[in-house]
Amino acid sequence: MSSLIPAYTQVYKEPVAFQKALGFAFEGLVNAGVPFDALSAWKAVEKRIGDGIYMGSGLLLPHTRISGLESPLMAFAVAPEIQGVSTPRGETAQFLCLLLSSAESATAHTVAIAGVAKLLLDPEWKTKALACADGAALKELF
Repeated sequence: MSSLIPAYTQVYKEPVAFQKALGFAFEGLVNAGVPFDALSAWKAVEKRIGDGIYMGSGLLLPHTRISGLESPLMAFAVAPEIQGVSTPRGETAQFLCLLLSSAESATAHTVAIAGVAKLLLDPEWKTKALACADGAALKELF
């Protein structure tokens, strides 16, 4: 469906703390075999988190642009609830998309975000994602 396949996917069957899910997602990107400055990327993601990352439709989207990436790099996780992040009107965060994109291509960054948003606007896709048995099944939805 989406043109961007996550390098890391995870399905949590129980509620999970945001920091835990984010840490595993970031580690998954670090170990994806794509070279980037992990410390600079982590600092940029932390700054973005401070600016707010809840995008609606249950999506937490910590994202940043960093120098040196040839194409966007994404980690995606689902859970019945991702705890520890404020959402408006008490909405439940269930999807975490960690996105790193090239600082040299604003278009690739925007296209990747739009692709994820399109998936999450589809109630059928969301239901399928939440029902996945594991990360491999989740990856197949992309």
